Amino acid sequence: MGWWAVATDRTLGIMLTMGTEVLVGVIGLSGALVGAAAAFAAVVYQQKHQARLAQAERRDALAQQAVELVAAELEQLRRLLWPQEGEEPTQESTQRILRHIDAIRLAVLRLPHQELREAIEAACMIEFGRFEGFQQHVGLPQPKLIGNALCWDAQKCLGAYLRQEPLPETAFLFKARTYFDSMLSR
Repeated sequence: MGWWAVATDRTLGIMLTMGTEVLVGVIGLSGALVGAAAAFAAVVYQQKHQARLAQAERRDALAQQAVELVAAELEQLRRLLWPQEGEEPTQESTQRILRHIDAIRLAVLRLPHQELREAIEAACMIEFGRFEGFQQHVGLPQPKLIGNALCWDAQKCLGAYLRQEPLPETAFLFKARTYFDSMLSR
């Protein structure tokens, strides 16, 4: 007889001499350990899942706030870029325009949509059409028209983003991004 047969016979002999009560206890204990491990794993999984959901909800809430702030700032900017008839730009109005652009630039950083975020950032960098190089790029030396069109384009895109629709075609917004990217690559 080989060593395996002797070891198996001895193990079987020991198990047979154990009382059924002990055997039932060992099986019950191992079942309890498996159950506890499964319950622990389920709790850990559920906590991680809840944390991911909370993080996603927080990110969505911040994005929603950012969209609302950017839309409001764009409307204020649009009004400043298109002054009343006969009203000339002043140093104060120029400073107000730049403050609104800065507010838009900061708020847009929280937008998760990369293409939209980068296009609005580019519009900010060219000061919503006040940058003469962009006026030449689009062949329209009228900063008031370009600025208003950029604001409207950005508002349309923000609305589409909120409705989870594809971004619409724009007159100048994505041209601003292309122009700004070309400036950076020089």
